[in-house]
Amino acid sequence: MGRLERAAQPIAQTRELQVRIACAGKTADQALSELYTGLNEAEIQNRDPLIVLENLGQLRDSVMTLIKGLSRLLVGYPRTVTFWESSGYTEAFLSVMEKDQT
Repeated sequence: MGRLERAAQPIAQTRELQVRIACAGKTADQALSELYTGLNEAEIQNRDPLIVLENLGQLRDSVMTLIKGLSRLLVGYPRTVTFWESSGYTEAFLSVMEKDQT
């Protein structure tokens, strides 16, 4: 009988690192601190961050405070950053950012 061998296959590494921020009940500074940590981790791992903002509408602070801080964090960030959240806040923010860069 022949031997069965399993070919070693490389494990594909995901290009994105998912960073989940649970915003409910947090201040903008707390959420930004978690976001900063996630961006640093993605850079260390040489991966693009996928930022998932959960319950953004339940942030204790103004969403604009978070978005302003977010824009400061992203200036000069060397990787592609993708956002996902369901309220539509970040979609509005990204639309404004795209218009400013044209």
